[in-house]
Amino acid sequence: MAAAADVADRMTVATAASDIRANDGDGFRNTEKLKSPSANDTDLLVAVLMARPEIKSVSDLTGKTIAIDDRYSASNGGVRTAIVAAGATEVQLSKSQTTAINRLVNGEVPAAVLALVSAEAAMGFPEIAGFKTFHIPLSPRALKVRP
Repeated sequence: MAAAADVADRMTVATAASDIRANDGDGFRNTEKLKSPSANDTDLLVAVLMARPEIKSVSDLTGKTIAIDDRYSASNGGVRTAIVAAGATEVQLSKSQTTAINRLVNGEVPAAVLALVSAEAAMGFPEIAGFKTFHIPLSPRALKVRP
């Protein structure tokens, strides 16, 4: 699962880089601003959320704690807002020294945010037997919401 999240992150970087190199309209390609996208400068990211099998829909996460890795903590408010908009009210995001994916596998939490990636990368994220995967779109405005 961790390898899948890493691949999705790399796909997001590659997609953003190819978008930046797009034709500038006069036949030349702009390659000056290649960089890795962050949660705050990408037009639209998708939260890849993996849940235990008893979670059948995002609304089943209402009142539950969802694990999230520290590297996504700057986007906690936006991720929470998106999950609520997808149907789960009153969710709590929780970070820990243990990775979100390990907390999910160990049964500590019913769900975990595995990655914040482009929509294209999210579509390439593999299904993992025994878990349910949800793709939750984040709006650029939601990413700026503070917890």
